[in-house]
Amino acid sequence: MTVFFIIAKAIVFLMAIVILLSLRVLLFNTLAIKREALAQKGRSVLREALEGYLRGEIHVSAFSTPLRSEKKLLIGLVAQLAEEMGETTRKKLLYIFETTGTHVLVQKELRRLSHSRSWRRRQRAATYLPYIANRHAIIPPLLHALEDKVLMVRFSAAHSLARIKAIEATVPILEYLLAPAVWPAERTIEILNEMGREAVPTLLHYLAQPLPKDECKMFAISALGMQHARQAIPLILTFLSSSNKELRIQSAKALGNIGGAETLAPLCFSMHDSDWEVRAASASALGLLKADRAVSTLAGALGDSVWWVRYNSANSLAELGQKGITALNNALSHEDRFAAEVSRLVMEERSLMKSSTLTPQP
Repeated sequence: MTVFFIIAKAIVFLMAIVILLSLRVLLFNTLAIKREALAQKGRSVLREALEGYLRGEIHVSAFSTPLRSEKKLLIGLVAQLAEEMGETTRKKLLYIFETTGTHVLVQKELRRLSHSRSWRRRQRAATYLPYIANRHAIIPPLLHALEDKVLMVRFSAAHSLARIKAIEATVPILEYLLAPAVWPAERTIEILNEMGREAVPTLLHYLAQPLPKDECKMFAISALGMQHARQAIPLILTFLSSSNKELRIQSAKALGNIGGAETLAPLCFSMHDSDWEVRAASASALGLLKADRAVSTLAGALGDSVWWVRYNSANSLAELGQKGITALNNALSHEDRFAAEVSRLVMEERSLMKSSTLTPQP
């Protein structure tokens, strides 16, 4: 009986602990739901006030002494509205932090960017500073943040510098975002593209120097291509014959994006490059030029030894209008099986096949 009594007490004790823990979890969840509801309400009220300010219905002085709970929301909401409504809105919202007591929030974010041990806080500061402080105050610390040991902080700083069109940051962005292989190069190129055409002279001057690393040159060439910078064509053409395969690839892509009659002959010549990746990039670029004179070169590449070169050539022929489509039709009866197969594939993908040409394959 004594053993049974002890076991019963232990069971009751354990059940009591389970009940208490369950009550604690329930209480925690209830409080969390209430806090989230209050935060949502506060966010909604503050957003309405900011929208009223943008419409001219609320004076900027209304934000001079935000409540403690509002301080955490204000920066995020300002950034959100600026992203939704554009550059004019960003500048108008920036005026709140320049003329009211909320400037202390700016100083706090600047300190976080420079001194916080948490990389997440440094990244947050690098992300939000363009929305709450003028460019003269934030360019130096953001430039310094490009040297941060954490890649995500460097990326956020670069993105913010591009957002405010800090042209002096163009070269540092090129050099400090030489990321590991796991980091997509496209991300760096997108940042440079955000700078806009104002960065073109800087990129051209940088490319003309003998010292830049090939990886940096690739980013610069791609950015110039995305900006359709015609003045960059002569310089990019010199890289189309570089000993570095990746530079040749990026040069071909950039020339296709830029266009221009002077790029046709060099790109046709690159269709004979020893590296198939260069030939494939050149084939795609020729399709972007929309030049009939590229038809014979692309038609000849339908029998290339590499599938991607054949496929890109066929796709580009389809982009060149009736002459290109005629070349694909003619290739359907080509003695080269590869040329016939890839032509059929692209024409079927683009619904260019006529019923009379849909013959059974051997």
